[in-house]
Amino acid sequence: MSAAPFPPSPAPLSAQASGMEHGTTPSAPRPEHFRAIYDALPDPAGITRVADGMYLEVNPAFCQLLGLSREQILGRTSTELSIWATNQERSKLVTTLQREGKVLNLPLNAQRNGELIPGQMSAQPVRIGDEDCLVFVFHDTSKELRIRDELLAKNAALDQAGRMAQLGYWVDERGKGLVFWSDVCYDIHGLPRGSALPKDYINTCVTPRWRDEMRRRIIDCLRHHTPWSMDVEIQRPDGTVIWGRARGEPVIENGRVLCIRGVMQDIDEQKRAEQRLRQSEERFSRIFQMLPYPMGISRRDDGVYLELNPAWEAMFGYSRQEALGRSVTELGILGAQDRAELLVAAQSSQLLESYELQVTLRNGERRTCLQSMRATEFDGQPCWLFALQDITGRKHQEEEVREREALLSLTLSTAAVGRWDWNLHTGMISGDERWRSMHGLPAGTMKGPAFLWTEPLGPEEVLRVTTEVTRHVNQPETPFDTTFCIRRPHEKERWIRNLGKVVSLDAEGQPERMLGIALDVTAQHEQENLLRRLAHYDTLTGLPNRVMLARKLADAMDQAHSVGALLGVAYLDLDGFKPVNDRLGHDAGDRLLVVAAQRMVRSLRPQDCVARLGGDEFAILLPQVHSVQECRQLLQQAMQSIASPYQLGRHRVGVTASIGYTLYPQDDADADTLLRHADQAMYAAKQAGRNRLHEFDTSQERQSRKVREQIQRLREALVRGEFELFLQPKVDMHRGTVVGAEALARWRHPEQGVLAPGAFLPQLEGTELEVPFGAWVLQAGLLLARALQNQGLPLPVSVNVSAPHLQQPGFARWVAAELARHSDVPPDMLEIEITETAALYHIDAVAQTLADLRQQGVGVALDDFGTGYSSLTYLRRLPLSTLKIDQSFVHGMMDDAGDLAIVQGVIGLARSFGYRVIAEGVETVDQGQMLTQMGCHLAQGYHIARPMPLGEFVAWNRHWQCPPEWKR
Repeated sequence: MSAAPFPPSPAPLSAQASGMEHGTTPSAPRPEHFRAIYDALPDPAGITRVADGMYLEVNPAFCQLLGLSREQILGRTSTELSIWATNQERSKLVTTLQREGKVLNLPLNAQRNGELIPGQMSAQPVRIGDEDCLVFVFHDTSKELRIRDELLAKNAALDQAGRMAQLGYWVDERGKGLVFWSDVCYDIHGLPRGSALPKDYINTCVTPRWRDEMRRRIIDCLRHHTPWSMDVEIQRPDGTVIWGRARGEPVIENGRVLCIRGVMQDIDEQKRAEQRLRQSEERFSRIFQMLPYPMGISRRDDGVYLELNPAWEAMFGYSRQEALGRSVTELGILGAQDRAELLVAAQSSQLLESYELQVTLRNGERRTCLQSMRATEFDGQPCWLFALQDITGRKHQEEEVREREALLSLTLSTAAVGRWDWNLHTGMISGDERWRSMHGLPAGTMKGPAFLWTEPLGPEEVLRVTTEVTRHVNQPETPFDTTFCIRRPHEKERWIRNLGKVVSLDAEGQPERMLGIALDVTAQHEQENLLRRLAHYDTLTGLPNRVMLARKLADAMDQAHSVGALLGVAYLDLDGFKPVNDRLGHDAGDRLLVVAAQRMVRSLRPQDCVARLGGDEFAILLPQVHSVQECRQLLQQAMQSIASPYQLGRHRVGVTASIGYTLYPQDDADADTLLRHADQAMYAAKQAGRNRLHEFDTSQERQSRKVREQIQRLREALVRGEFELFLQPKVDMHRGTVVGAEALARWRHPEQGVLAPGAFLPQLEGTELEVPFGAWVLQAGLLLARALQNQGLPLPVSVNVSAPHLQQPGFARWVAAELARHSDVPPDMLEIEITETAALYHIDAVAQTLADLRQQGVGVALDDFGTGYSSLTYLRRLPLSTLKIDQSFVHGMMDDAGDLAIVQGVIGLARSFGYRVIAEGVETVDQGQMLTQMGCHLAQGYHIARPMPLGEFVAWNRHWQCPPEWKR
């Protein structure tokens, strides 16, 4: 390891050692002594010539370091031997020698065959003989560095373990205080790592209540040389307080404590968990004491009570002190056999729920209880935690229910009524023996066997029952009520009426179970069919009556549209019938009418329809005619058949016919208008001389053109938003409250001002604008309901719907879509009012549409009731919610006994069918007072308020006062 050239040393060193004082100096060392020492050095050493850096001498350690022999090294330089790891190493050595004149422990890196050898170089210039030389020693630090790295790694691992365990290391020297903290100690105390250590740890970092205790333990440690440990609250600089666990042990030397070293652990979460556990136990104890159910803890092996709550004491009559330490059998609460059976029931699952048993109280009273038990531990002992529920009263009630059921069963048996039980979730239904007999089923009981309720029913009956279930769920105050037909092979059809009520709901509030009764109403249904035929057909001639004609006319009009053919609508009146009837009597007149009806039917095609309108007036429908000429030819045949003589007993008489007709869709009117046009044409035929045909006058077309112009103006008004709905309030006269409002259309005409409905609604009837206008009315009504709701007036708003609008395909679905668009308006805030005429046409379709509306929650009112042709049969088929008494009857009831009887009848009828009833046109206090006396509490009319805009309605509602006469 040569660094030459190097300047000569200013103080040459003698090659021999100097002597020592006389008498103490041993003999002078010989050269072989130095050689032995030199060779024995553990570190590589040698001598190089300064002039050229050539190695003059090296020791064995040097040879071993390089892996070369002495002969391979001597006479060569460090550069030739490639000793230095880098050129910078040699330069650093030379620079240090030149600067300081020697080298002492200079870190340098040598290498051997590419292997790095770290070390420390020391060198001293000397003069040997006549040459300047350098004596050097190279200390290999590879092992030391490796040991240091291992120590650092172990220390890092230890440090990491301390951080993971939240365990910090500290040292406190006597007289100096804290001299070392690990990083975890800083973290525990909330201080930045490496910051200054606290001078007065106890007063700075320990909360006041723990300071004296910590001082005492440290003093004991110093005095008695004993380790110490304690849990303490640590106060951080930010004011937070955490729990820590400190441990310390003395470091003793020569019987004196030099320092205390120890560890600090963060146990805050552990402490707080312990606090939460204690709080939980306290809460459980409080709940245990406060629960109204008798509860306790008993040992599993012998049943000895370990804990009891006040409810147990109150029930059994023993104090807690008396019962603890004694078993359930000792106290006589349970017999040994009863307890053994209880344990058998509980042992299999370590859990027992609602086990029924008989217990004996202190006073000897026997009570029936449900006991629940769970296996647990209490103070390290296997125990049962038990709770009791006294069901003695419930048992008595169940016995009473069984007795009442037996009595009810006897009553139902006597009344020929069957009972049924329907699971609405599974659809399975079962019934008693009489019910099963009604359904043609094998004998059974209420408990089974059950079957799916849809099995004996057709699709229509299934839909009817489902709809009625939905209605009953939405209106639970009225019972489930439906009638359907049971059809069994080789058996007569049986009609069963079912009345029921939902008796239980599931966890989500949906109906789960329904109980009810069944009655065989086959005889009544057959009677209804007979009445229905009488309602649709003329009793004298057997021809369709007005009601059936209306249905057939509507169907024929639809057919004419679909096939593109003409529909002839004729009105026929017999000429000369009245004299025959007056001269020969009504019986003869009736016979003539029957024969005339038969002749007309035979003279026409099978698809044609002849209906009797009343008296000697008939209507004829001629579907699928292709020309006016074909229509006239068919009607001529009918006229000729009528004109033949009639033999009425001994009398031979003759009559003729006057017929007026119109062709649809050339006459593009509605059904009522078509009949009216044909009627007008018939009168024209009579005026022209009778016994002839007359087509509806074309001058009517001019009138139609005028109507179309008016409709166009109405269409423009609708687009421009000139229409507005006014509100007329509906009130409960008995309670004096506003219960709703009817929305009535008004036209804010730009020139004529506000126009009443009579000025424009008649022009809309039967036109293509009638349905769009009706749609606007309903949508505007929903907006009014929302506006009232926002004003704090959640009142139902009723809107009028015309027959064509109601009969639109998908009308109920359209209403549902509008309700969805106005989702903030509940469906029961909307009521639809229809007239009897609208209800009678296509009554089956209308009834289904109304049923769909009712299922959505929308109310349905029959307006102007009593002015049309409806019968009780129709009324029963319509799913209504309200009947409205026409104002003509309300006006006349004060003076006309007939009107009064009609009003009373409508009120009674509504009550029988479960409908609300409201009177229209109440204009005096006396009218309202009479209505309330008859049981009609709901009314609207000018005496209450005229129709008004929304803002006025809200203001009126705040100040309206009900007449005191109505509240009496």
